[in-house]
Amino acid sequence: MKTLIQPLRSRALKTQNLNESLQAAEMYGSLLHTVDIGQYDDPALEQALTDAAEASLPPLVAVAEKRDCLHIISEAYIIGGHTRLMEKLAGMHAEKPDLLITRSADEKALTRCKMVFSVVHEIKSVDLIEKISEIRAYCALYQRVVLHIHSNDITTVVACGLVKKIQPLSVYFVNHADHAFTFGSSIADYYFQLSSYGARLDRLKTLVGETSFLGIPVTDVRPVTSAAAELSSPELMVDSKLNFFSSGSAIKFKPFRGADIRPLVRRILDTWPKATFTLVGITPLTNFWWWPLKLRYGSRLKILRFLPYDKFIGLSREADFYVDSYPFPGGTAFAEQILGGKRGIGLVSKVQGYSPADKLKKESVDQVIDKIKNYADEGVVDEIVSVNGYDAVKARYLACLYENTASTFSMESLVPWSGDSQSLLVRKEIFVPVSPVVMKYIFKTDKQLFINLFLRMSLFNKAYISWNAVKG
Repeated sequence: MKTLIQPLRSRALKTQNLNESLQAAEMYGSLLHTVDIGQYDDPALEQALTDAAEASLPPLVAVAEKRDCLHIISEAYIIGGHTRLMEKLAGMHAEKPDLLITRSADEKALTRCKMVFSVVHEIKSVDLIEKISEIRAYCALYQRVVLHIHSNDITTVVACGLVKKIQPLSVYFVNHADHAFTFGSSIADYYFQLSSYGARLDRLKTLVGETSFLGIPVTDVRPVTSAAAELSSPELMVDSKLNFFSSGSAIKFKPFRGADIRPLVRRILDTWPKATFTLVGITPLTNFWWWPLKLRYGSRLKILRFLPYDKFIGLSREADFYVDSYPFPGGTAFAEQILGGKRGIGLVSKVQGYSPADKLKKESVDQVIDKIKNYADEGVVDEIVSVNGYDAVKARYLACLYENTASTFSMESLVPWSGDSQSLLVRKEIFVPVSPVVMKYIFKTDKQLFINLFLRMSLFNKAYISWNAVKG
């Protein structure tokens, strides 16, 4: 696969027009983020494009009086963990920091950002060189920059690199999508880690700065004694009317290389004939692998594509058990449900280590069923608060930003590693949908690469690309 994708990288390096090189780099970053070939950064490409931009742009005048902190995000959304994490970190500052959005923002998300940040700047330029120039000008006004950027946001990385060439600038990278490729290795002074999985992939990168464990802060942290009391559970009777609940993007529930949540769903509904199981985030029409179970269990298995936030909260509160998504976990959503008073269960994923809540998961369906019947939190609530509690994350975050103190904590000290950091590696076929924008670009610039990629895609992905081509 590395040889297959190489022409796109070569285009980014060898094209004489810098705008075209930057666009090729964006597409290259997007493709590597989706298609795991065992490469998770490319500092050499970042440096080459930074040098090219330096030669193309007028010199930047150093700023004497600089502001404290600027957060940068590529796009802001009203939903999703990426924007939520940024908002939580911003709220930890003694004074509201500023925000720069390099691409676009949902109107509702923009309104919310203006409540969290002191000033919100937006980059309107489409031309990538102009974009770099504008981002560079903003970054030069600050002492420190916290990056929450998309994996392919090469313009922000280059802009930060340009500023660091002429004046001090501390760059902190929050790698929210720590399971995949991203630009940023060449300019981050501190690389924040969120999970055991991400920490293991960081060992495969060429980072110029230090790593520092951050952890994703959870919400609704309740007094430990209150939560623990609710979590105690007697052995459950066969006729118990239990309510099981799970949520996540559809791909997190899609069967993958033998890992499948459906046997657990089937076993739960068979063991407790009066139980119901609700799944939120799945599109029933296209996720056809759920059809047999839906036909078998009818209204006892509810499959919902989307729920408004208030209804989602209502359903989750009614649940007796929260089941983490599988084969791919929901990050700290699992821990949040536990701290909110839910009994948490699930199957151990190869992608793991986002919170001590993983201790409540089991290797087999039989073990999960036994866990349901004899539930105990095993001290996990205390550990979640100590690692992912708001105050704990805040202390680590501010110590790194303002005292240059990196956290050496390892999640594996609490949850021994049993995963596989190469579990998402492409072997024979590309199983994750590639962005239609990327495929359209490759079709226009390198038809042979397009054909080679298309042939390596799974049948589902070929249908996805073909459908988007027809729509476009």
